[in-house]
Amino acid sequence: MGFRDRADGVLLTKISGFRKMWPYLMPTRVESTLYATQRIRLGNTLSWLEQTNAGREEKLTLFHVILAASVRLFALRPDLNRFVAGRRIYQRRAIDISFVVKREKSERGSETTLKLTFDPSSTIETVARQVAAAVSSTRESKSSHDENFANLLTVMPRFLIRSLIRFGRILDYFGLLPASYIRGDAMFASGFLSHLASINLDAAYHPLFEWGNTSFFLVVGKKKKEPAVSDEGELRIEEVMDLAFSLDHRVTTGVHFFKGIALYVDLLENPAPLMEQPQILPDPLARA
Repeated sequence: MGFRDRADGVLLTKISGFRKMWPYLMPTRVESTLYATQRIRLGNTLSWLEQTNAGREEKLTLFHVILAASVRLFALRPDLNRFVAGRRIYQRRAIDISFVVKREKSERGSETTLKLTFDPSSTIETVARQVAAAVSSTRESKSSHDENFANLLTVMPRFLIRSLIRFGRILDYFGLLPASYIRGDAMFASGFLSHLASINLDAAYHPLFEWGNTSFFLVVGKKKKEPAVSDEGELRIEEVMDLAFSLDHRVTTGVHFFKGIALYVDLLENPAPLMEQPQILPDPLARA
């Protein structure tokens, strides 16, 4: 790989010249960030989880819904599963999602980042099984790829750290980062999920790191209650949660991003379709 296609992506050649210019007009991820928020009404979702989990030994959780909906979003809207590297726009070869897990189920438990590759046809049940196996394996291990790499780097002199990071950026620019490294780095992913609800915090915007090529950061806030008016005009209290998106605007249009977010919201509020595999999936390489 290198100079055209990459280990993690295929160069998009059938997009407009104007779209190809965007990485030159907005060369950094910071200036390219598109921010969005959405409030999710959880009444139907929580009822569905309660009904679905009745009699099940392995329970599905709200996080499983969030993760499965993310996989389905990237499968149905492959234009959101793109990234920019070396001033070029690439279609990602796989659906990779990163998120933080605790090694111990306690407040003092250390955290590590987990990156998983999902089949585009995954259902919520296959996602839940894959996550359970990966989390169990992670909790049994002492360190992750990211932790080992960071621990190795930070014992070096500062000038050497800067030089190695600069060299890594050059390799990334020309598509020469090894596939073995990309597979382990959580910042090279379709999306990064930060589940602040697990520590009872509200949603906040996540920065788009200049390292890596993740174009989709999602922060999930805690569940909370708010007054709402029903279709019959009655005042009621319902559970909601807020989502905060940070997106790389260069990979697709704002309209496509917000249509994707609308699909995502619908999947979260009406998760029943996640139990079945999608019938038809678009070709992610149609613009390659």
